[in-house]
Amino acid sequence: MDTNKQQFDIASDEIARHIEDAKISKVAHFRMADRYAEWERAMQRIGAISFAGIVVFWFVSTQVYALIEAFGGLVSAPWKIATQNALPIGFAIANVISTTFLYLNRFGEKSRLHREAAQRYHRFWRRCLNWQTEYPDASYAVKLVTMVVVYRDELSEINHGSPDIEEWAWKTVDTELAKGGTNYGMGKESG
Repeated sequence: MDTNKQQFDIASDEIARHIEDAKISKVAHFRMADRYAEWERAMQRIGAISFAGIVVFWFVSTQVYALIEAFGGLVSAPWKIATQNALPIGFAIANVISTTFLYLNRFGEKSRLHREAAQRYHRFWRRCLNWQTEYPDASYAVKLVTMVVVYRDELSEINHGSPDIEEWAWKTVDTELAKGGTNYGMGKESG
């Protein structure tokens, strides 16, 4: 077998692995970015709802009860205790917990880091997909091998600069890929 052909085939196989690695990593990072963004929004909603609950129950327990009693109405003691003490305290605790979770876990920052990593993988993946345009056959083997080394180094840098992917995200990659997307039929013989 021709040396150029062997080098071309080996380099082609390595690029195929880089394409697959980048595709899987970008999907996992996008999934983690989405999950962290969801968690951040949920904690923000809990904080907002609990703050609104504190204000509403304070208003109900002070102003509305005073108005009811001023017109001769009677507000039962258990209801007064619940709205003046228990519910506002519960809402305050929920507010403190959600704010603490947001501060300690920094979901927004984690989401941003994973989204940036996913975008770096995506840019790399797109560049790798088009390698056959520049190096269509074995006559370009030497240049292709040089490009593969550059791709290898770039992928290594992306890997080192990206946050870790949690196990649950790796497990969702196949499902996410099965949802589909654009398939350009790269590397397949037309016929």
